[in-house]
Amino acid sequence: MEWTEIWSDNQQDYRSWPSKIWNDHQQIRIALNHTSESIRIKFSNKYGIEPIIFSSVTVCCDSKPQPVLVSVLGERDITILPGTELLSEPIEYHIQPKEVLQIDTFLAAPVALTGGIVHYSTACTQVKNKVDQKFEEQVNLFRMVSENHKMQYIYGISGVYVPKKLETNKIVFFGDSLIQQGYIVDQVKQLFLEKSIRNTAVINRGIGGSRILSGTDSNFDPYNRHGLPGLYRFEKEVFSEGEVDAVIILHGINDILTAKNDSGKSVFSTINVIKGLKQYAEIAHSHGVRCFVGTLMPFRKSIFFSEELEGYRQEINHWIRNNSSFDRYFDFDRAVCLDEDPSQLSAIYDSGDGLHLNDRGGRKVAETIELQLILKEKN
Repeated sequence: MEWTEIWSDNQQDYRSWPSKIWNDHQQIRIALNHTSESIRIKFSNKYGIEPIIFSSVTVCCDSKPQPVLVSVLGERDITILPGTELLSEPIEYHIQPKEVLQIDTFLAAPVALTGGIVHYSTACTQVKNKVDQKFEEQVNLFRMVSENHKMQYIYGISGVYVPKKLETNKIVFFGDSLIQQGYIVDQVKQLFLEKSIRNTAVINRGIGGSRILSGTDSNFDPYNRHGLPGLYRFEKEVFSEGEVDAVIILHGINDILTAKNDSGKSVFSTINVIKGLKQYAEIAHSHGVRCFVGTLMPFRKSIFFSEELEGYRQEINHWIRNNSSFDRYFDFDRAVCLDEDPSQLSAIYDSGDGLHLNDRGGRKVAETIELQLILKEKN
């Protein structure tokens, strides 16, 4: 039987920021869009330095609150060794759209956590933690959340799978923190639910700080918190988990924001960024998959802004609006910019830093995407 992912996020490398926890009950809740009689859970310790050991893992839904135990190779206590990923045995469990799947993990031994999923939007994914049967704020448990209170952090779990059917669709978003934070991805999921477009997965392949042409700056972090270059990770991350129906790219703003080196000299080339975007389309088309691109959104009110960098953004957006490489472009820029100053993100869509979106911004961008265009023709 072929299985397909219906929920998945990239693991992020936090080896430079370990968080030691001793006794934790993690509760992950995921809004569903699929009908299925069985599911599988993917476990990950991709950037781990110590084993993650769960004494048990269970799943349930609000309509069926009785927990069902999850096993891997017949074992209900699950050990995820550093650098490894595991797939559970099939779990006979009926799920349906608009239900919420709850995954509970129970930590069996202390562990230094050095990787996991970072999510900001709570529209479709939420996580809570209990210590000694009492809810504990993540800010008190995990260093990455204490540094940024907007984060949600998930460890040990990286995917949910169902048997693949003919009517299923899978849309993959690829990019940086504007994708990773989940505001766009979750609002597209919400639109599918509202419009009763079922069995459609929207997969998040964003990494905060990611660039098309370069990986994590070793002066900033000796590991890979911001990932490898987009051109290196694109094909593997998008196409290694089975059939994909469409890819939507929102990438390149971090290449612009890091255009100058420490001495203030520009090391940036819009031509190379455009070539990188073209490569994404070429790779997707080589897999027989439609590929869409979004214009880069405003950042005037951010700490990174300069007129020179704004010029780079305008040049790349001009190419996106007139390109023939992608199947279509979506004008995210014009959707969320301030009418009086198009170089500025409208305050109603701004998370507060002049660069990233809030829930309303994610919704506005989602509404810019022609949903029927990115789905299979039979839908």
